[in-house]
Amino acid sequence: MMIGKQTKGRGFRKLLDYLHNSENAKLIGGNMSGRNARELSKEFRVSRQLNPDAERVVYHVSLSAAKDDVISEDKWCEIGNRYMKEMGFDANQYVIFRHENTDDDHVHIAASRIRMDTGLLVDDSWDYVRSEKVLRQIEIDYDLVQVQGSRERLNRTQSTGQFRRIKREQEEYEQGKRDTPPEPSIKELVQQTIDNLSVDHPQMPTLIMRLQQAGISVRTGFTRNGKSKGISYEKDGIAFSGTQLGAAYTFPGLQKHLRIDYQPQRDDARIEQLLNNPVKQAVESQQPINAIAENKAQIPTTDKSKLNQNQAVELYQYYSGDLQSLLVIDRDKEIANRALLDNHPAPDVEEIIKASPVGWTDDEAKLLVLIANNQLASNREQKQSEPQFTPPAEDESLRSVLQHFLTQKRGISNFLVHPLQQQGLGYIDQQRNVVFIKRSLNGKKSGALVWDTTRPDNRCSQYPENTQSSEGWFQVNLGGKPEDKIERVFLCDSPIDALSIADMDRKAHKGMPPVRTMYMVVDDPHNLPLSVLKNVSRIGLAFNNDEEGNEIAQVIQKMLPQSKRIEPSGLTWNEILIEAQQREMLSQKQRSRGFSR
Repeated sequence: MMIGKQTKGRGFRKLLDYLHNSENAKLIGGNMSGRNARELSKEFRVSRQLNPDAERVVYHVSLSAAKDDVISEDKWCEIGNRYMKEMGFDANQYVIFRHENTDDDHVHIAASRIRMDTGLLVDDSWDYVRSEKVLRQIEIDYDLVQVQGSRERLNRTQSTGQFRRIKREQEEYEQGKRDTPPEPSIKELVQQTIDNLSVDHPQMPTLIMRLQQAGISVRTGFTRNGKSKGISYEKDGIAFSGTQLGAAYTFPGLQKHLRIDYQPQRDDARIEQLLNNPVKQAVESQQPINAIAENKAQIPTTDKSKLNQNQAVELYQYYSGDLQSLLVIDRDKEIANRALLDNHPAPDVEEIIKASPVGWTDDEAKLLVLIANNQLASNREQKQSEPQFTPPAEDESLRSVLQHFLTQKRGISNFLVHPLQQQGLGYIDQQRNVVFIKRSLNGKKSGALVWDTTRPDNRCSQYPENTQSSEGWFQVNLGGKPEDKIERVFLCDSPIDALSIADMDRKAHKGMPPVRTMYMVVDDPHNLPLSVLKNVSRIGLAFNNDEEGNEIAQVIQKMLPQSKRIEPSGLTWNEILIEAQQREMLSQKQRSRGFSR
């Protein structure tokens, strides 16, 4: 049995002290010259300097052997080297320590996630799934004890009757008495379907919709205080509770083990809608796609692609141009979406996806395209049921009034105010409300915020009143090129503060910021573009210096642990901007008086 436990962190020295100073610890391999914690920590700085802005660059994995496995020091080194190479650490610094201070023989590997050839981080998408596959193959190749992986251990085991049936059918198949190998039970099919439809860690409503399309109905309930009290699944008239399937399939288990994204305020209404009005089973999902992981099932067959390899690579590069800030699985899903929207047939989209640097297999590419197809169908259904947003009409006669107020009273430069008004993103409507427009990340107008100019905290209300926050944000982007990935983000309370921080950032850099930077207003901390923000290392939580601002920052830090709280010295950042301008004006007056003497 080979078990791998992975963690990521920020500092090397404490980890290396533990690995080197533990009882019966021995440095046995790696590709570094240092022989103790101090020397190794100093050596790791070489890769750190290649990407000083990256966070969580420390990779630590422990590989444990079964009690019945006898592994020599040389073989441990071979296993460690192979594991690192297959996990993508083929151009990285790493060191291997062997520990024999517990009942099981094990090694620890400390590595830098920064590649020495490019300075980029090793991609960690699906690293736990990949680790399981690598370790299972190592067990086979090195003749080690083979056991189920961690995912399988989270499944409830077969009953004695099921085990005997499968064993009997397997023997009959091997003796030629059966034409087909044993079929998995309904319970196993449900488990496998959930596993395969969860590979990209979707939102909870999306998973429920996919299961419905795959012919599995879902029921869930909530207690009075809003907490889930359970989830159950049904296929072909046979029902299973989450507990009966295993720990990974309970409502909390889906989030903990399969990393399903669930946020109550965002998801509960959608879940209720899906439970009351289930989506129809998709034709494709009537095939047993849920056994992909074992390569036993027939994925829906498709015609052959008409694209050659060069064409697929060119299209992949074309569609991925502005998606570099996304995690690879999210990027490839979006590429599949875009290609399908451009009316490329499914076989061509599969070839495009296979051009990804991940190296998807045929089955994995087909699954990603199927997921993208289902997502597009869901989006179309949602768009049909949701009313289109219509911004309140502008009173164009008051455009100069707002321009004067923002520049003269609030100190915001015309460099920001002019394009804001030209693009219709900030204006006074016909009811004399100051309106700021919210947009999705692709630029589509999706909602509005109304600003009461007399509020000290500058916070806004939703338009229309008493409506839920839409999937959009007031946002300003500066620096770099429009197609560059976002590398810095400031999250704040109001459009006025977003514009104020943008102005102060420009002045601090004596021009545009050197990298693409987003200044975004958060009117609901549970409504954030997490798929993008999770891949940004520098996020400033620039909320107001008050109780509400601190509470919002705490909520977001739990979702985005790399983010940092930055507070204005006053209540708002606009106050800081105005005070700085007043000091500058006073200084100019004093200098002019000095020259006139």
